Amino acid sequence: MAFDAGMTAAVCAELSAAAVGSKIEKIYQPSADEIVLLCRGKGAGRKLLLSASASSARVCMTELSRENPKTPPMFCMQLRKHLTGAVLNGVRMYGFERVIELEFSAFDEMGFACKKFLHTEIMGKYSNLIFTEEKNGEKRVLGALKTVDFTTSSKRQVLAGMAYEMPPSQDKTNPLTENAAHFEAAVSSYPKERLAEKFILDTFQGISPLIAREIAFRAGVLGKTIGEIERTDVLWHALKAFRETVFAKEFAPVMLCREKGEPFEYTFMPIGQYGAAAEVKVFPSFSAMFDAFFGARERMAAMHSRMHDMHSLLSGIKNKLSRKIPQLQKELKECEEMEKFKLWGDLIMASVYMLNKKAAFCDVTNYYSEEMETVRIPLDNKLMPSQNAARYYKKYTKLKTARSILTEQIEKAAEELSYLESVEEAMARVENEEDILGIRAELMHAGYIAKGQTAVKQKDKPERGIRKCITALGREFFVGKNNMQNDYLTTKLAKKSDWWFHVKGGHGSHVIMLCDVGEDPDARDFTEAAAAAAYYSGFREGENVAVDYTEVRNVKKPAGSVPGKVVYYTNYTAYVNPAKPTEVK
Repeated sequence: MAFDAGMTAAVCAELSAAAVGSKIEKIYQPSADEIVLLCRGKGAGRKLLLSASASSARVCMTELSRENPKTPPMFCMQLRKHLTGAVLNGVRMYGFERVIELEFSAFDEMGFACKKFLHTEIMGKYSNLIFTEEKNGEKRVLGALKTVDFTTSSKRQVLAGMAYEMPPSQDKTNPLTENAAHFEAAVSSYPKERLAEKFILDTFQGISPLIAREIAFRAGVLGKTIGEIERTDVLWHALKAFRETVFAKEFAPVMLCREKGEPFEYTFMPIGQYGAAAEVKVFPSFSAMFDAFFGARERMAAMHSRMHDMHSLLSGIKNKLSRKIPQLQKELKECEEMEKFKLWGDLIMASVYMLNKKAAFCDVTNYYSEEMETVRIPLDNKLMPSQNAARYYKKYTKLKTARSILTEQIEKAAEELSYLESVEEAMARVENEEDILGIRAELMHAGYIAKGQTAVKQKDKPERGIRKCITALGREFFVGKNNMQNDYLTTKLAKKSDWWFHVKGGHGSHVIMLCDVGEDPDARDFTEAAAAAAYYSGFREGENVAVDYTEVRNVKKPAGSVPGKVVYYTNYTAYVNPAKPTEVK
């Protein structure tokens, strides 16, 4: 993934056709490294994005919405002062470098026409936006998104008032001006043990690793060392073909996706090196491609951020419960002595007439034992025997009450821990942002997240986003994505004659297979519904997973129980291999 010089040329060509002549109406800076220019021209308004992000630097039109800060940063205010009302006159690149210059017709403080420029330097972590003005044939820096002084770089400084200079060259050859003789000389002097694609990457400027591999692939030498190539002219012809693509501006907005549709590369020309291992998507414009690529990445980043917050929250609560339960169990074990204290009180009272009034212990006969053994009971020598008996009765009553409370607390803590594990299991199966919002709404409803802690509008209706699936024989069934959806499916949506499925002894989705009264579904329908319940559970990677199923009439939700918790009787158990069901919209 790289915005290389070829991509720079392609974007310049697209923006020259679409944006030149547009008037700048508004300017925003939604993040620390992004500027958005609202342009109007050719009867339409557009948003021109200039990004100097280390991981997603680019220049393109965009349809994505971004939230702007209440107080614009200083660089944004400077651009508003100089460029609001200016007209975009040209979009160009320098040589074969990743620098895009936007030229504007504007006016200075005295009202005289002048030229001003925005230079977008796309260079990874060194990416920058530099604002300049032309005076006496020289461009002077007016401001920069990221200022660079002598403490940051000794090679090139970017400060207001300084002359604008191009970024330092990499001492590589411009592929657009290369000739066959120089190419052959470069090949001859290159280490023979290195790969052909590495030669392209090391020798020519503005070429990304993806394009270097593609050039080698088209030459039929991908993965071969220079020493293994019999005819180096095939590599030269492949480079010439690449150069002709740039000269002719025969660009194609191409995005490469993995098996699950996740984008991992974008480029300006068809790519063949991945074969069937990558899905190729061609877009009508580079701007649309960038929106699709980076929009998906930004959504994934936002999802991971929300997921991380919830994981941290749940992990903290689970750790507390994991420490709390053993402590409660320890205290409960101590309650086992309560019967001993009651016995001691009874024995003291039974023998009180024979005991010394104030003694450190007493030896009494245990009348409640068949052996009638003698029991030594510790006493407080400051108290009378009857007072010691009352003290042991009080201990007995206290421990008896504590046992009841501790048993209830342990059950609640264990149930809460199980519930949190079910939420984490649901989080492991999220597929989109709506799934995350559903789980977040569930945690809000359960009181784990305060409603004021998120600015995201939550969906109040649990039925939103429930998976609707169909078996091979055409029978419909529904799959819950979180505990609130599971409750809705089982207690609200399902009829008593429907069939309910859930993985045995674990956390997972409730699956409801629709069935009319008196109807007898095919065995294959039961198998597919059970396989779906196994797939959407913590046993997705297992085999011969046990899945319980029964009619909905046999499933009950205990009063006051946590979301997703049910009890059921008279069930059957199927052993199936997890399988993703066929979803319908």
